[in-house]
Amino acid sequence: MKWEKTTKMNKNNYLQEVLSSYKMAHVSDLMEKYIEKREKVKDALATKFKDEIVTRAINSGSYAKHDAINIKFDLDVCQPFKHNSFSTLEEMADAVFDFCNEEFEDDDLVKYATRKQRVSTGLTFIIDGDEIQFDIVPGRELSEDDYSVTNRLNLFVRAKLLQSASTTQTNIQKHIDLVKGKTAERDIIRLLKVWKTNKSNIGVKSFLFELITIRAFDKCSEVPNGIWQKLEMVLEYIRDNIKTIRLEDPANSNNVVSDTMTDSEKENLYWDMN
Repeated sequence: MKWEKTTKMNKNNYLQEVLSSYKMAHVSDLMEKYIEKREKVKDALATKFKDEIVTRAINSGSYAKHDAINIKFDLDVCQPFKHNSFSTLEEMADAVFDFCNEEFEDDDLVKYATRKQRVSTGLTFIIDGDEIQFDIVPGRELSEDDYSVTNRLNLFVRAKLLQSASTTQTNIQKHIDLVKGKTAERDIIRLLKVWKTNKSNIGVKSFLFELITIRAFDKCSEVPNGIWQKLEMVLEYIRDNIKTIRLEDPANSNNVVSDTMTDSEKENLYWDMN
């Protein structure tokens, strides 16, 4: 019994050290430069599209949610546009891509060509020798003056392989609020991200880890105290449910996040958790 208690203490101490080593505070000086660059990107968008936007671009992604780890994170931004700004969502997405391609292509901080991604425009900058990626997600409000009330946006989804182009609805603020105030859940999400980063062949979106971790906490009648016990609880929940669980985007019930994994990927994750 004493050995078991000592083992659990060692696991808790180890996991606390892992969380500490991956804190964003360790890259605070670099983060200041990253954030400065992000603000310049947001300023450029605001200047270019001043008559079309609802508001200046908002921060999104893991850094905005406070569940980022310091070896793999993003400084994503979402640019909300007015409902009458473009005739189509594709026109909106292409306008943002074309502007970024022209505005930043000659900047000596850009390493790769501007990228057309499924719902965003991707830019990679080199700052102090390190890469930092920005994903700029353009979204159009659902109806006139709707965004200021609901924070809802329609996105253009570009075609990929056998999947044709489409549209989807999102709510960035809901995604941020999802993990707001959930300190224990965020710690487990960070640990899962560390594991994912060190296991390069894993096909799990970070958003899925967020949703399933929060679901595991919600379903547990008595959440344990130690961080190892909490992690064990979530690992067991993933193992027992990943093959059948339905995880919907809280901002759009039609976006089933659990469907982003194939059956074989779910099977592999089951065995990893097991």
